[in-house]
Amino acid sequence: MVMNPKQVFLSVLIFGVAGLLLFMYLQVWIEEQHTGRVEKRREQKVTSGWGPVKYLRPVPRIKPQVSHA
Repeated sequence: MVMNPKQVFLSVLIFGVAGLLLFMYLQVWIEEQHTGRVEKRREQKVTSGWGPVKYLRPVPRIKPQVSHA
């Protein structure tokens, strides 16, 4: 059976979105298993509303201290 290009594009798009959603779900699930703080996170989500997601925030980096002489 040969698929036309439109069918190939749609199937790749659907599987890509499904894979991305699965990856995000597993990432949150593994994080909760690792920390063991499921109840705290659920309470925090309810009180914070639609705040930014943790993994979308920029990672704080150590800035080298430059002395201006």
